[in-house]
Amino acid sequence: MDFGTSPTDSTASVEINDALFCEHGKEVCEPCGFDGREDNDAVMGYDPAPRAPLDIPSYYRNAKDQQIVCKAHANVDCKQCFNWKKQASIQSPHLISKLHKEGKKMAKANKKPESNW
Repeated sequence: MDFGTSPTDSTASVEINDALFCEHGKEVCEPCGFDGREDNDAVMGYDPAPRAPLDIPSYYRNAKDQQIVCKAHANVDCKQCFNWKKQASIQSPHLISKLHKEGKKMAKANKKPESNW
C-alpha cells in the first residue's frame, strides 16, 4: 500500500476544519489507501514528518445537508472538538503539535550513535 500520496484529489476524502480525512473519519486508513498527514501538516504550517495520525472526536453527518458536525456540540466549525492545532478540550488529545513533538522524540531515541570507526 502506498501511503504518503496526496489525497486532495480523492473523492472519498472529507475536510473537517481545514484537515483532510477519509470517508471513515481517519487521517490514515488502510482500506481507503488514504494518508492525509502530509497535506494536513502543510496546511497547519509544519514540515511533513513521521507522526501518529490524528484522532477525530465523535462526529456525525447532519441529516439536513450531510455536513460533518461534532457530537458534543452539534457544530460544523467546532473550535473545541475540531481544533487540530491547539488543545482546546480534553476531547482533542491528539493534536498535530503534540504529535510532531512525540515524533521528534521517537526519532531522536531511535537514532543510532555514529562511530568514527
